[in-house]
Amino acid sequence: MNPKTGKPEKCDFCYTRLKKGEEPVCVKSCMGKAIVFGDINDKESEIAHVIKRRQIKVLNPEHGSYPLVFYLFNENISKYVPLKEYEIPKVRSLPKTPVREMPPESGEVAPVPSVSRLVHTADIMCPSECGISVLVEDGVAKKIYGNPHSLINNGTFCAKGAAGLQLTYSPNRIRTPLMRTGERGEDKWKSITWEEAADFVTKKLIGIKKEYGPESVFFDGGDMSDGIAYERLLRAFGTPNLFHHGSVCDPNRQWGHKLMTGDSRPLPDVQRPLLIRNGDGESYLKNRHEARLIMNVGVNPFVATRFNYMSNGIPAAKTENNCKYIVVDPSHTNSAAHADIWLPIRPGTDAALLASMLFYIIDNCCLDYPAHCYIDQPFMDNYTVGWQEFKETFLTFTKKKDPSNNLYYFSPEWGEEKTGIPSADIKKVSHLFGITKPASIEVGMHGTAHHTNGDVTAILATALCLITGNVDRPGGLVMMGPHKPKKGGKSAGHEFLDRTVTRNIDGVDVKGSLSRLQKDRYGGYPAVTRGMLIDLPGKMQEGVTLTHGPFKGYTYPVKAFITRGGNPVITAGSTPEWIDALTARDEHGEYKVELNVYIDTHITVTGTYADIIFPEAGFLERMGLSSVYTMSPEIALRDKVIKPLHESKTSYEFMMYMADAFIRNGDADIRAEDFSAKYSSEKDFINEQLTTAPGFYNIGDPLPYPDLQEGCLILGSPDNPRAVWGDTIIKYGELLTVDWLRKHHGVAVWPASYYRYRKSDGTPSGIFPQTKSKKFEFRFSHVEKINKEFGTNYPVTFYWADCKWNPKNPDFRKFVREYPFQLISGRVHHTMTITAVCPYLSETETECMEPLNDDFEYRMPRHNGAPDRSGIPYNDKAVFRAGSVSIPVIALNKSDGETLHIKTGDMIILENPQGRRVRGKAFLTEEMMPGVIKVPFGPGGQKASGLGFINQTSEYTTNINELYDPDNFNRITGTPGFGDIMVKVIRDSEQ
Repeated sequence: MNPKTGKPEKCDFCYTRLKKGEEPVCVKSCMGKAIVFGDINDKESEIAHVIKRRQIKVLNPEHGSYPLVFYLFNENISKYVPLKEYEIPKVRSLPKTPVREMPPESGEVAPVPSVSRLVHTADIMCPSECGISVLVEDGVAKKIYGNPHSLINNGTFCAKGAAGLQLTYSPNRIRTPLMRTGERGEDKWKSITWEEAADFVTKKLIGIKKEYGPESVFFDGGDMSDGIAYERLLRAFGTPNLFHHGSVCDPNRQWGHKLMTGDSRPLPDVQRPLLIRNGDGESYLKNRHEARLIMNVGVNPFVATRFNYMSNGIPAAKTENNCKYIVVDPSHTNSAAHADIWLPIRPGTDAALLASMLFYIIDNCCLDYPAHCYIDQPFMDNYTVGWQEFKETFLTFTKKKDPSNNLYYFSPEWGEEKTGIPSADIKKVSHLFGITKPASIEVGMHGTAHHTNGDVTAILATALCLITGNVDRPGGLVMMGPHKPKKGGKSAGHEFLDRTVTRNIDGVDVKGSLSRLQKDRYGGYPAVTRGMLIDLPGKMQEGVTLTHGPFKGYTYPVKAFITRGGNPVITAGSTPEWIDALTARDEHGEYKVELNVYIDTHITVTGTYADIIFPEAGFLERMGLSSVYTMSPEIALRDKVIKPLHESKTSYEFMMYMADAFIRNGDADIRAEDFSAKYSSEKDFINEQLTTAPGFYNIGDPLPYPDLQEGCLILGSPDNPRAVWGDTIIKYGELLTVDWLRKHHGVAVWPASYYRYRKSDGTPSGIFPQTKSKKFEFRFSHVEKINKEFGTNYPVTFYWADCKWNPKNPDFRKFVREYPFQLISGRVHHTMTITAVCPYLSETETECMEPLNDDFEYRMPRHNGAPDRSGIPYNDKAVFRAGSVSIPVIALNKSDGETLHIKTGDMIILENPQGRRVRGKAFLTEEMMPGVIKVPFGPGGQKASGLGFINQTSEYTTNINELYDPDNFNRITGTPGFGDIMVKVIRDSEQ
């Protein structure tokens, strides 16, 4: 309330920024540039020109509150929005004089000036890791801005990033090390000292190593950066079993790309601006878009993406270059709303659509007829291998009939029966993609990769982009790996796993390196590149038996599990299987997994099953380096903005503290010379990681460094890099360091290039793609190598697979009548599950997150001296009225709801063929295809002390992974079939 006017005011429009001539944060950080700010009475201002052309509306004009926020809507939308007409009063424009601080009134004491600074760092509220600048006053982080020096986000910022202060200063933070006092899962703790916790854990781990070997200790690094310190510590300890959330996210999506292009995450070329060289060799920021067609298959970049520039780049390409945007999705998502063509597809049949497109293009291509010259034959001849074998294998299917529908494989009519998309639309899109250049196809993590045949989908998408010559060209599908700065060097400690150990197998001593004891590569899944986390609950119960390598036949148990920054009980497979495994006891009544350690800022559901909990410093309290794939070769310093709160430690401090504890308690493998004697500070550790950055080659068009030899390795700072040719340094330059990054706004950006598969004379570069042949491969040399080494028989060229739990799978047709719905998952405005503690985000509606909570009361705990950013008073009951908090809902089509006599807000039950059930609130919408149900992945059905007020909604929100079939995963890639779930709907009132 304004004390002088007695009226409410919305905000101060960042008054401290206005004084400096800067725009408010909301304007500067708006991802879509949808906010205009200025003096409405200045006829020359941008805002005056905007409102002069359009009718404006405001919220609640009767309050007379200031400042004014105007809304512009077209007429057919505004009638659905609770806005009211408003006429701007005609007043004289204020003189443009600098704003100055007013002196204190008589008798008042002038305030003591605070110490403020702006720290450049990198966000981690989601995997985009945007560049940010944080205003710090007297040691307290006050505001977060986008860092305009980062090309990843160009100074823009979203709601999730803005909620970073709420996560940092959350009253639900873990403040001290904790020891379990009840049973696992009861969430009962007592505070202990760091020394007590470190000694307990290290002594237990040393004992486990002596009895079972270090391989029986498992580590899950979650979905967070800055984990190299943990990896170094545990590799030095001796375990080869290190995982992270990439084990379950998108191995299927990466599979086809990696096999064929050597790059796991190629993306549509829509990142702008891009630092690049012009014809004179001068660097400039390229803004123009070349993309003319983008096809998103199971991708929703306007809501769920780690590549934030998509939500700005796609509309820009549409506007600037008339780019056609095609979205394939069972749900009319925010992305589909922007599409020129939306193809509602039956879940799990994305591969069928792409197979039909490939067949149409092969069957109808005529190289002599420009209107049907789909295939880029010169590109195929010069830069690919194995196409003829791939094509012949593919076409053998087209001569056979699919027993599920008696139609010839891959024909448009077959595609229609499989996908639900009319054959005429399949032909139209196939022709459009084939004839439009440059074009690209992106396949999604949830929408495609979480089906067990997502690997086939990725192979077909890559094949379509390759045969049309649309790979690594401006506006096409660009390879991100060659542009991702390398980091880590020897910091991660991979060499520790080269140590030779002896294991007794059937009475015979066998020797081999520690790395050969890894659970997956030598335990039945040699093609899995990121490890298989989803089968760990089974291994906790049964043990690990190695099937390949020198230790073949050796069995060892899972005796310790360490989780850092993850929530695998909720996100890494079947939740019931995880709970059973972590609470299982042996014949003596002891837990089979003897030690369970949890490291994080908040206690999630996984944390409730821990024995020891360590408080980790948040992303504003530690140092690290950004880790995101973008078209822009860029690396950002995650600098320490404030001191670690409470008793939390950074990952580096944890590594050093625990290394000392291991040494103190007699571990034979961890040595001071690898830790305390090697690094004198956290900065030293980061500097070591930077020694390999950026680590890319001077190839492509335009050449990143035209004054340096083509093909040389680039290391060091962007303006004065080191150049290496073989083992020879041909230019010394300046290596990248923490100090260099701090002097350059926290970020280093190198020039980008295209066509990295060829030299300036047009011959293959011999460097990229990073396949064995150094060409794009339709015959998979990587798989051939695996087959030769492990005696496996994985397919080495095109292969076909359907999903398991799918109505079109003839083996499960008997379930269709009783379980007629397919359950799919979507992303939300939460990263992992922990940002649910942020009230700002909990108020945010998005797809499958609707304000359908019941009334509840919550008492906010004390903040213990940390600033209160939640907006909820502590130690007092806060009332959350019904409809004020967005919760995970079960979204289904309105017609399905009417048939089942279900209304929005009704409690319903979903049951799968295995008899497992979940409950949640129905949300009826026309955005879903009939027969398809969508539920958010991650935030529902959870209860843990670290989650705060969102616990109050756990009884009526859904955890989709309680329905996941733990036996349904891809046997090649190890990816779980999160998207392959068939269910029936039961009204809760019927129970």
